[in-house]
Amino acid sequence: MGQPKASIIIPTFNRQVILQKALVALARSTFSFDEFEVVVVDDGSTDDTKDMIAALDVPYKLVYEQQQRKGPASARNRGINLARGEIMIFIDSDIVVVPGFVAAHLEAHRQPRVVAIGPVVHTNELDNPDSASFKITDLSRAFFATGNASVAKQYLIKAGLFDEDFDQYGWEDLELGHRLRKVGLRKVKVPEAVGYHYKEELTVASIPKHRQRERERGRMAVVFYEKDPCWATRLQVEMSPIMFGLDRLLSLGNWSEAKATQRLLEFFEGRGWSWSLRFVVRLITHHDYMEGMREALRERKLRSQASNK
Repeated sequence: MGQPKASIIIPTFNRQVILQKALVALARSTFSFDEFEVVVVDDGSTDDTKDMIAALDVPYKLVYEQQQRKGPASARNRGINLARGEIMIFIDSDIVVVPGFVAAHLEAHRQPRVVAIGPVVHTNELDNPDSASFKITDLSRAFFATGNASVAKQYLIKAGLFDEDFDQYGWEDLELGHRLRKVGLRKVKVPEAVGYHYKEELTVASIPKHRQRERERGRMAVVFYEKDPCWATRLQVEMSPIMFGLDRLLSLGNWSEAKATQRLLEFFEGRGWSWSLRFVVRLITHHDYMEGMREALRERKLRSQASNK
């Protein structure tokens, strides 16, 4: 087997079931299996991911590497270093793609110096994730988002790869996008390269996981700002006195931690009022995001004070 034209980079952590669907979907590709490879980097999974990969029979070259938990930036960099293709195609391990996905991305790179972005359709359907329809909420303005994007390896190397200071959830791809723009790349949309993003149905039991993820995302927002300290970044991550003040107002009385709030959420779930449940949880997790930023900013201030002594 010769050198592939494209390498599909997939970092994963404890997503064995949906990752298997993602890999099987790539086996239905209309593009020649000899001309692309798939590189899965397991970022410290504790589920049955390794056994699933070992038992999987796919027609393309599949590379599987494990590492200790270091975060998605590190996992993607390891994938890039292992990859042999000219074009790096990024998807997350909970993305199921259409058969024409690889071909559409590579067609976009017939143009020089581009970042190619495909649409991501969110769905709660695990059995048939590709049955979902595109919604207005699926629109994204990101220059580079690794749910569904591709770029030539040479430009990733020129821009400096993913910054591994992003060792928790969030922002590492958008920060790299800023650097890719600075090396002269432009974004092109690839509407045919559809990816279906599976997200578990929100339940009261899953709320702590969502809250922790948003707190991590808030902490990484401060890392993002430290890497690119300008007003555009501040606005993008909501790091402004207005947003902090609004969060204080919306979280008066620490109501998100009250037992009455827990009972209300359980009531919404029991009645099947999913919209009401999502709305309240969105308020709660946005507060967690802002609290994550506050924590990281306090730590940044303490480090600065210590270095000035």
